[in-house]
Amino acid sequence: MNREYLDILLKRYWDCETTVAEEQELRDFFSRADLPEEYTQYLPLFSYVGEEQAVTLSDDFDERLQASIIAAGRKKEKEKTRVFVPLLRIAASLLLIGGLAISLFFITRQQNKPYYTETTGSNTDTNTAMQHATHALEKLSDALQMSEEASVETIRSIDDLDIDWFTLDSLSSIAADDSVIVNSLRIIKEENI
Repeated sequence: MNREYLDILLKRYWDCETTVAEEQELRDFFSRADLPEEYTQYLPLFSYVGEEQAVTLSDDFDERLQASIIAAGRKKEKEKTRVFVPLLRIAASLLLIGGLAISLFFITRQQNKPYYTETTGSNTDTNTAMQHATHALEKLSDALQMSEEASVETIRSIDDLDIDWFTLDSLSSIAADDSVIVNSLRIIKEENI
């Protein structure tokens, strides 16, 4: 190979315009033992490509890699599912019960005026007793309505927390497809970052 042609090939190589055959010519040229001194600086590049092409993976590499990925994914999925989901359920339940208890406490504290009907012997007035009973039932009805409104407000505030219930639910069930497990773990990992 003459030097002019070699210089043209090298220029085309640096401009990424060579064909596969021309690159093979360059590799063949640089693998010779009688390489001119001015081209020895390019020798590591072309010998590196040849050495790297000689390295191959074993036949069962893909199978072993997939098996280790699946095993690692299942291990992480089991750990997170067993610890995270039950704790989240318990926390949500405690939050709901605590919200209801606090709401009922403040509602009953605001309207804590007792109404008693006193009976003295046989001098009981049925009209007065009915009025007091009606008043007590109205107060009870008002308290129940207020507690229902407080419960609805608590549920709305829980809905505003932007909890991804679908992802949490998918973690608790055993997925038949490993890609679902890997995608779920990826989503959780992205949310934690």
